[in-house]
Amino acid sequence: MTSPLRPQTILAATSAFALTLALAACEEPPPEENDPLGGGSLEDSVSAAEATAPDPEGNQMAHEEMREILEDQLPEATVTDTDDWWANLRDINRELQKLEVDPIDCKPFVTASALPVPSGALAALADTGDRQAAIYSFEDWEAAQMHFQQEAQGLDRCSEHTVLRDVGEGEFTAETELNEVEVLSGAADAVAVHRSVTADGDTQHDLAVVLRESAVVVGVVQPLEDPLGEESAEEMATELEAEAALILSEAVGEEIIAPEPEPEDDEEEEDAEGAEDNDDADTEDAGDEETED
Repeated sequence: MTSPLRPQTILAATSAFALTLALAACEEPPPEENDPLGGGSLEDSVSAAEATAPDPEGNQMAHEEMREILEDQLPEATVTDTDDWWANLRDINRELQKLEVDPIDCKPFVTASALPVPSGALAALADTGDRQAAIYSFEDWEAAQMHFQQEAQGLDRCSEHTVLRDVGEGEFTAETELNEVEVLSGAADAVAVHRSVTADGDTQHDLAVVLRESAVVVGVVQPLEDPLGEESAEEMATELEAEAALILSEAVGEEIIAPEPEPEDDEEEEDAEGAEDNDDADTEDAGDEETED
């Protein structure tokens, strides 16, 4: 089954629908009268819209720049960009609008996150088969920050949600659980997410790290065979953050370095106790000296 929606996987790392969209993409949607999103076949959509994405504006990077960075960091990956998906976006959006989401107020988050490219951005995606990385380039830092904040807010409000799709002979359901994972980064914004999606009795897991600096957002996703414990998830998040930071550094032209982790509480207590013992020893030594005098 070949799906034109494959590039959305990176964004689905913070939403609910890789499985639902893949299934929906296998269908040939019938023409719909008075469809506010355009309706009709893919050929009709292509004829009604330009076949390539708009030229970069403001601080946006050209596709060639983004592709070069991804090919440099992931030389074995297949790289695609906005131009590869642009002609299909209306059809993708139409399919997304057919989804039912519970809680219902999570639908805007789900549908926005499942698009292959955020509104107002240009993008490039690298897929190695077992890891994916993407660059999203916005016109200015405010637009990139707004996108990041909307995704973060959706993650907070919709950590558990269900996506339903009527497929004619029944209903396809995907249940998603999103858990934020602690991650340190030198980027202006950073988030790590452990995701589990269950559909038809099968559960898929992945871990994603998304960073923002200036007008650029970078995400890296690692599919998992099994869910991770808290410590293992944090270790993998650190690895993915380092990879995302390398990509982001090239994109913005400055080095993004994660800060050193803060000492654990136990270590801080031990250090404090050690310092207190030293103070006591110094006091005793001083007292002994006074006595000898």
